[in-house]
Order: sequence, then structure tokens, then C-alpha cells
Amino acid sequence: MDDGLLDVVIYKTFSKFEYMRHAISITQGRRIFQPKITHRRVKSLRISADHPVEIQADGLPHGHTPAVVRVVPGALSVRVPTTNVPGLHEEFYIEANPDLETSSLNRR
Repeated sequence: MDDGLLDVVIYKTFSKFEYMRHAISITQGRRIFQPKITHRRVKSLRISADHPVEIQADGLPHGHTPAVVRVVPGALSVRVPTTNVPGLHEEFYIEANPDLETSSLNRR
């Protein structure tokens, strides 16, 4: 987290099948070789397009292309508890119940 680099993943054009196959492999914890995906670690990057495209960070809009994204060392503060918090690292899974309209969330 503090190496001063951004992890950039570039996805070239995927068919719906290729995208679903990739998404399923990621959710199952497998990383299959995919020549249409390029990984880079950079200090900054410039994003451009033929026409303005919305830029998002953490799901929130942050302007349009062209844009420059860069690392600002020391800009991110991370707060963690000093003691163990019960349940903080528990895994959850969704249990589907066909008799109910919604599924329930359970701890593993």
C-alpha cells in the first residue's frame, strides 16, 4: 500500500462469454492467463479517449477524460483498531432459501 505505485489493469475488448469466464474465475480465487488483460505498476498515468468519458474513483464521479492520475505519497491515512475486533475478519456467505423472497446472510 505504501510503495508509491498504482496497480493498473487494462482490459482489451472482451466478448460477454470471455468477461463472464474471467469474472467467475476471479470470484473462485483462480487467475487464469488472459492475453487481453495487461497489468502495470506505475507512478502516474494519463487517461484519454476520443470523446469525454466520465472518470470514477470508488464509484463516485471525479470529472472526465482526459485525466492524469498520480500517487501522492502520504496522502492516505489508514486507521485500524489497536486490539482484535471479534468478527472483523469473518467470512460471510449468502444462503439462498427458495421459500423466502430474499436470501439470508450467514457467518461461516
